[in-house]
Amino acid sequence: MKKLFFVFILSGILFNATAQIKVGILGGANQSTLVETNSLPNWSTIKKNYKWLQGFHGGLFSQIPINKKGSLVFEPAIVYFNKGRKYFQSFDTIGSVLKKDSSFKQQLNYIDIPLNLLLKFRAGKKLSFFIGGGPYVSFFFNGKEKSVTNFKDPSTHPPITITSSDLPVGKAPGKYTTMDYGATVTAGAEMGRVFIRASASQSLADMYQAANYKGSFKNQVISVSLGVTLATLTAPVEKKKVKDTAKIAPKMIKDRDGDGVPDKEDDCPKIPGTAELKGCPDSDGDGVPDYLDKCPEAKGSVSNKGCPEPEKDSDQDGVPDNIDKCPTLKGLAKNNGCPDTDSDGDYIRDAEDNCPTVPGLYRYHGCPIPDTDGDGLNDEIDNCPNIPGLKTNNGCPASYNEQNFKDTICYTIYFEFNESNLENQAYTVMQRLIQKMKANNRLEVSIKGYTDNVGSVDANNKLSADRANIVSDYLASFYINRNRMQVSSFGKQFPAADISDPAAQWKNRRVEICIFEKK
Repeated sequence: MKKLFFVFILSGILFNATAQIKVGILGGANQSTLVETNSLPNWSTIKKNYKWLQGFHGGLFSQIPINKKGSLVFEPAIVYFNKGRKYFQSFDTIGSVLKKDSSFKQQLNYIDIPLNLLLKFRAGKKLSFFIGGGPYVSFFFNGKEKSVTNFKDPSTHPPITITSSDLPVGKAPGKYTTMDYGATVTAGAEMGRVFIRASASQSLADMYQAANYKGSFKNQVISVSLGVTLATLTAPVEKKKVKDTAKIAPKMIKDRDGDGVPDKEDDCPKIPGTAELKGCPDSDGDGVPDYLDKCPEAKGSVSNKGCPEPEKDSDQDGVPDNIDKCPTLKGLAKNNGCPDTDSDGDYIRDAEDNCPTVPGLYRYHGCPIPDTDGDGLNDEIDNCPNIPGLKTNNGCPASYNEQNFKDTICYTIYFEFNESNLENQAYTVMQRLIQKMKANNRLEVSIKGYTDNVGSVDANNKLSADRANIVSDYLASFYINRNRMQVSSFGKQFPAADISDPAAQWKNRRVEICIFEKK
């Protein structure tokens, strides 16, 4: 890139002395984005939310003919460009209930110096077409980042807007680089003093380093420009004096490998190299000469003798610790570093099991049903789940009995996700309920079915009705008259737990059963 830049500048200097130089202004609209690649596991989904950012550009240009016909032209310019990208994501009922959408915009301002070579094709007296391209260098001077989060109920959750106009600059993570470079292609038509063109440019260097993950970020711009020639300058031709070189004896400098580094200063005089490394080659461009580089074909670091710094992998399963969910247990990459096993036999893979050595249930992420008060009865069948009690008193203390409920006694049974089948714990509760209703014919029962907030309204209404009906059907199978039952369903209405917490959603997949004595 540096060599190409030098060639174009030199060409401009040489032809500037004799040619008619056009000088003008150009400007127009552009679309830009950042071409990002990284190893994030969900990047293929996230990147679909990034869109092109509309912007504008404007600046000065000059055109310097290279051949006599003027069909080959060198065109340097200096142009202000508004670049960046934008992000937008909306949330439905399957995701966040509180959030409506979120957006993020990066507006980055650059000064570009494109150095294009144009080939013109004349189509008439004043009309001509052209194509071309070349390298460019770009300098970042300021920008702005803005994120907005909107909520479904702005009266209780107003929008959150975060704006940053002082973007960090440097080569460290989380900072923007001050200089960028890349290549441009362009094509268009010229009529007299006016031209219109379409251009596309691609950065070849990373213009940003992420703060918390490794990735590549490159500017990409598509633009349409309108240009006007303001003046045509003709430089005076000066006669150059021809020096008499016959009297000057050439001074010979020995350079056997022809790399521009004299042998007396060349540490590798028989192998072409670079001046920065005292005439020695560096095949992988990591700043370590090949003769000292332990990994000459892989870019590495000086501290590691030219080899890449190894990522820590404690269990040596090929998955680095920073993304390994089981860093001390050898596993598979498809399971995020965890074994493809089910150690406790609860039909939940160890990679998704929070209790991989103890059988549990899916709604508790592979762990057993909790016993909050530690009285030996799990919370689903414990009438007093927060107070240690007796098994003979349904988990309540000896001094605590059902008379404390006065006229109503309530039970709750829970269901797996998207299921209406009764669990083993539910039968214990149901048998206790049946005994009470058979012992007192004046008792009636209220059965109310509910769901979590995942899925459509119609699907949840049907599922809550199915759950309520399976309870009433079970009671009827033990000869409890349906006239003593009040069956209703509410879908995802009236949640018992925070609907924004996925770990608590199991509490909403329930049927509430209350028995009371008819007055």
